[in-house]
Amino acid sequence: MIAAFGNTPGATNAPAPSAPAPGVGTAGSTGTGSESAVPSNAPLDNGANSPAAGTPAAPGTSPPGTPATVTPPTATGTPPAAATPCTGVAITPDATGLVVAGSNSLGIHGSWFSYSDCNDLKNVNCASVTAPTGMVFNNVGGKMCTSGQTSSSPSAWGAGLGLELNDGPPQMPFDTTAAGIKGFCFELSGSAIPSTSIRVAFPTVGNQDGPYFESVTTPGQHTVLFSDTAQGSWVTPKSDFAPTKVTLIQFQIPSDTAAPVPWDFCVEGLTAVMQ
Repeated sequence: MIAAFGNTPGATNAPAPSAPAPGVGTAGSTGTGSESAVPSNAPLDNGANSPAAGTPAAPGTSPPGTPATVTPPTATGTPPAAATPCTGVAITPDATGLVVAGSNSLGIHGSWFSYSDCNDLKNVNCASVTAPTGMVFNNVGGKMCTSGQTSSSPSAWGAGLGLELNDGPPQMPFDTTAAGIKGFCFELSGSAIPSTSIRVAFPTVGNQDGPYFESVTTPGQHTVLFSDTAQGSWVTPKSDFAPTKVTLIQFQIPSDTAAPVPWDFCVEGLTAVMQ
């Protein structure tokens, strides 16, 4: 059984006074990632594999004893095209995972953080977060990366990453309508996308435990529009999405009572998609 994220998570690296709460949903959009222009298994050509290597010079073309000149082969073919960057306003963190006030034209500012069910479960039968560690969520080459494994305990709900949109301080709601934002685009990479999906959720003031979200299940570029999100089927009663009161964007990792769920992924290139 996949966790419904009904509890308020404790943020292990969050600077905000209270941790955000996850929500849940169904599988959503997928994307395609970029590829290297040169295949990783391409052999290094130093001339040794050229058909002319070691062939003696034709008579009259080289002095006796002089080896023939070897011309390296010319690469052919078209390299794979890189993924098109997200279109909109980039929300770029500094080296410590902080989106500094004034760093974008929309006024989004706050910290990236990680959280898990360990706060609710008093560190017993809860998620094991192996990255990030400590109180600072470092930006690693432009990527916000996390790894770990959920617990399969019936009372566990999982873990996740989040970004504050308006860390006053204190943490305040952000009016995405006034800012002209209709969603967010990002690139997802890593060796272990959670088997239970990653739920891209938007908690709002008054709705931290049952936020609107969309699930993604593959690496690559994803665009999640507010109009494509919904509350989980288990959320009752339902409530309307409040785009003027968004507090966070979360990347939730649900647990599963059938088995622990490992994860190892990065989010980069977060971009606000404009109306």
